[in-house]
Amino acid sequence: MEPITVLSDGSRSIAYDVMIPMLRQWIAEATCKREQEDRMNEQDGWEKSRYCIVDYKEASSAISAANAIRAFMPQIPLLVITDFQSLIRKRHLQQISGSGEVKLSLWHPGQLDQWVCEIQHWLQTSPQENKNAIPSTMSIRS
Repeated sequence: MEPITVLSDGSRSIAYDVMIPMLRQWIAEATCKREQEDRMNEQDGWEKSRYCIVDYKEASSAISAANAIRAFMPQIPLLVITDFQSLIRKRHLQQISGSGEVKLSLWHPGQLDQWVCEIQHWLQTSPQENKNAIPSTMSIRS
């Protein structure tokens, strides 16, 4: 079971299949044994995630995806990916509903290790108030 859901259109070709196992291992090491046992008893599914990465090239698609997951999980922390060509800016984040943290992250192709470190820092500092909002990594491409 993994704690991250990825909503992506796949246009940036980010290697989530490589990145997610690194984050999964880091999270497993940072999580206490009791929480791991609690997670083993829960159902799998995106609705049990602790964090969500939103990776859509177009701002309207990113906002729609973020609001869709926030409709079910209003407190889930969101990491919205942007790049220099993307039109997603901080002002777009104001359109995302819910009460959870929202962070904008700049994607640099070829710098996966540095970006994973940035995401690890985000995971470490993001509030996790909802104990029940835990496990499941799934990359969803539409």
